Amino acid sequence: MPENLPPPTLNQKKRISVWAVLAFAGLLAVLVLMGVRLVGNDSTPVRLGEQPKAFTLTTFEGEVFHSADLRGKVVLVNFWASWCTTCDVETALLEQAWQTYQVRDDDAVIFLGVAYMDTENASRAYLRNHGVTYPNGPDLRGEISRVFQVNSVPETFILDADGTLRDFKIGPYLSLEQVLTAVDGVLSQSGE
Repeated sequence: MPENLPPPTLNQKKRISVWAVLAFAGLLAVLVLMGVRLVGNDSTPVRLGEQPKAFTLTTFEGEVFHSADLRGKVVLVNFWASWCTTCDVETALLEQAWQTYQVRDDDAVIFLGVAYMDTENASRAYLRNHGVTYPNGPDLRGEISRVFQVNSVPETFILDADGTLRDFKIGPYLSLEQVLTAVDGVLSQSGE
């Protein structure tokens, strides 16, 4: 300690120790939260040929989709966010693909959009601005993203009629043809 500085007073020592305790408590809280997140996370990602755990999506309009009830349909599950710049073009492509299946009157296919780490108001505005008509809902508490081990957006998973993961895409689809080829490929595997 330099000679020209007086030694810390008792009050200063107490202040330093209070801040040290607060910093330690904050660090401990962060570590506990990370541990809870890791324990709550199934560390095994769903692989092609496996069935993901059942999940429920409640849309922004209040419609409820249980994955188990969608057996018999090919299910495209797309994770997106209003803040995701690469989602913009893909959202338009997914809507075009969805409309293609609607024109075909193909009820063997359903698209589900899942808003990932987004606010409801921003999500609703995004869907409205992009003219999205297929069912979309929030991933409250991250339950659906944990099923698929989503780490970023966009990510898309396609389940066959038996609920088995048959295709997935990390990152955006770049053309309508890519989307249709992926979905039609799973449809053909499902015997449709």
